[in-house]
Amino acid sequence: MCRHLTIASIIVCVVSPLALSQSPPAIPRTGYALVDSLAYSEQVAQDAWRPMASGEKVSIVDIGGTRTLRLPCNFKGTKIERASWDRRIKLDLTMCKGVQFLFYCADASPVSHFSFYFRSGEGWYAGSFDAPASDGWGAVKIDKTEMRIEGQPAGWGNVDTVRISAWRGQDKNTEFYITAPGLYGANVKIVIARGDSDPGEARAAGQYADITAGLLDRAGLPYIVASERDIKAQRLKAARLVILPYNPKMPDEAAKEIAAFLRAGGKLIACYTLPNSLEQIVGIRNGPHIQQKHAGWLASIRPSGRGLEGMPRTTQQASWNIQQASAIDGRSRIAALWHDNKGQSTEQPALLLSDNCAFLTHVLLADDPANKLQLLLAMAGDLVPQFWRDAAQNRIDGIGQFGPYDNFKSAEKNITAIASGAKSALFAIEKAVENRGRALRFVSEKKFSQAIFASEKARESMIDAYCLAQKPLPGEHRAFWCHSAFGVSGMTWDQAIKVLADNGFTAILPNMLWGGVAFYESDVLPTSKTVAEKGDQIKLCLAACKKYGVECHVWKVNFNMGWATDKEYIARMKAEGRTQVNYDLSPAPPLADWLCPSHPANQQLEIDSMLEVARKYDVDGLHFDYIRYPGKDGCFCDGCRQRFEKTIGKAVNNWPSDVRNKDAFRDKWLDFRRRQITTVVAAVSERARKVRPGIKISAAVFRNWPSDRDSVGQDWKLWCDRGYLDFVCPMDYTASSSAFERMVGRQLPWTGKVPCYPGIGLSVWPDQTDICKLIEQINITRRLNTGGFTIFNYGPEQAAKVLPQLGKGMTQKTER
Repeated sequence: MCRHLTIASIIVCVVSPLALSQSPPAIPRTGYALVDSLAYSEQVAQDAWRPMASGEKVSIVDIGGTRTLRLPCNFKGTKIERASWDRRIKLDLTMCKGVQFLFYCADASPVSHFSFYFRSGEGWYAGSFDAPASDGWGAVKIDKTEMRIEGQPAGWGNVDTVRISAWRGQDKNTEFYITAPGLYGANVKIVIARGDSDPGEARAAGQYADITAGLLDRAGLPYIVASERDIKAQRLKAARLVILPYNPKMPDEAAKEIAAFLRAGGKLIACYTLPNSLEQIVGIRNGPHIQQKHAGWLASIRPSGRGLEGMPRTTQQASWNIQQASAIDGRSRIAALWHDNKGQSTEQPALLLSDNCAFLTHVLLADDPANKLQLLLAMAGDLVPQFWRDAAQNRIDGIGQFGPYDNFKSAEKNITAIASGAKSALFAIEKAVENRGRALRFVSEKKFSQAIFASEKARESMIDAYCLAQKPLPGEHRAFWCHSAFGVSGMTWDQAIKVLADNGFTAILPNMLWGGVAFYESDVLPTSKTVAEKGDQIKLCLAACKKYGVECHVWKVNFNMGWATDKEYIARMKAEGRTQVNYDLSPAPPLADWLCPSHPANQQLEIDSMLEVARKYDVDGLHFDYIRYPGKDGCFCDGCRQRFEKTIGKAVNNWPSDVRNKDAFRDKWLDFRRRQITTVVAAVSERARKVRPGIKISAAVFRNWPSDRDSVGQDWKLWCDRGYLDFVCPMDYTASSSAFERMVGRQLPWTGKVPCYPGIGLSVWPDQTDICKLIEQINITRRLNTGGFTIFNYGPEQAAKVLPQLGKGMTQKTER
């Protein structure tokens, strides 16, 4: 269980007068238990919350009887990268979903982002959050499943330190406040046990745990994800169901704890691997591991015998092997079989059921998500019938919860208003109302699977209405990045560009060359061997763009030689001293695959390769990407040292520490790095415009110019000021629309007269087809008058699901 810890000694509070003069607004009430009441004096607070490096001390502020922590960020005139504070506190976060607190910041613009860390053992769990959109206090939740691992933490049950950080965004001071720190998601009924005991399988185990978690999120069923190493029967007392999404090497001790949980009446869903010690308890016998006989042999899961209530007739799943299992007479049965891609049964069991266990003979994959959700619900609902009712009610509640809406009535009212009488949108709303009524009726009749199906249909209609109610903005620049030189998987370039054009998009930025490879016939870079088989990709893409009236801005990954570069070429670059070296003077990855930006031959290679595209092809533009250093730790090769010393006319005796730690060198070093990158941008800009008059030069850039010009040498405001760029695309990849709006608002003054087409990170969001959030962020670019936007990334789902929805209203094609 989670231990709710507070500081035992409560001392009469002494409150800073300065803090009182800057007090934030009234604090909303919370109803959860706190892990730190903040009920201590300012001196105790300053002893408990220790600033890192040269950070400022915290102070306590009393607002209407509620204690808050004030954390000052003094960035102006300093060189600190972040303002950070550590709080020593022992926490057991095993059986909760994460932490939560209230947050207030009157001006978050000086902060690029906030981070939250938990120290455990020899490592950290690290995550980020954005300042809430509200002008008042906003709730922040840090989900454990979204945190990354640094070092070797000892588990969520052994947290001993909390760290909060505000990262520099501008040379400007600010402050923020937090209060009511607590836990959330404790005492849930479903526990996903992540199979992270085997380091070699940890990534796959995490992937399949995430798929299962995503399905439960869609169902609205609360759950937590716990390490299998933290599973204890005592901790599972409140749970009804444990799910093993992929646990290839579960420790014996963990299996014993699950066995105890099952004996106490708990239920289990196991995918692909079932510990042998659980066979007799669940009444299912493990069999041999079986690989598919041929591609498509294991293509779908279909009911067998009496099947399972609510189970789809067909669930598509492109599996490649299974862990065969057999039923034990009187204890279990086969509920589904595997079928091949021709619809023929393989006679191999796909799902076995007993009174306390559902065993799927492979992992749950992400394909066919709608039916996969129904399959998971059918398994969970068979074991714990209450889950059917809960999921049905949650899906009904979720019909109107999307985009800016939190309930059905507000969604219906607002969409009807913005539709302005559009018949298609109003008809979609009518369909949603009808299906919602059916869902409510099915729940009253205890037909929960039918209720969920009707709810899904109602939600689809409401989102459809929302899309149909949007209006296009004439003259807008609408672009997609396409990371694959071969376009959208499963489509020709002609088909992919037609989909863009049909849905009102005006430009494509295809990634056609890297630092060490070209996907066209190049005389400058090594040509990919795939070109001989699949053709010149620029030529194919450009022909389609000309045909359908879509601009083609060829995207180059600069300096980074990338995964497709021939290993011999990389080795030759390294042998010639042209690859980057780390700050510790090692040539270790990833810098070993990056060309050194200060090497004259590398600069010329970057310039010549981009100019070659402008000479050979009638493209609309050239697009820089990775036009920077990988980070602050590159590059410190011998060549960089020699060229830097020549530039400043002085030797650096302690290389490379002096250029980072001595004031006499630091600023000159940072300026040296910036000039290497700017040299390439300036040369390509000037010469490409002579080669092909009217060509547009653009760049994908990091979002926080003031700090990024130092950390990665990317001085993109200077490029705008000097006219090197015709438009710029800051990569504002965040699922938080409030953070996106702050980013774009901060960037527009930096771009000046150069158009800013913000990068929207659709493909890095948890839901890569979230059309409602996408519309929300496009609307932000319109409110801020950017004149356009750029979306990452153009792939199969975006072509099939996202673009048609945008084309219904938001980007509806108009005559130009």
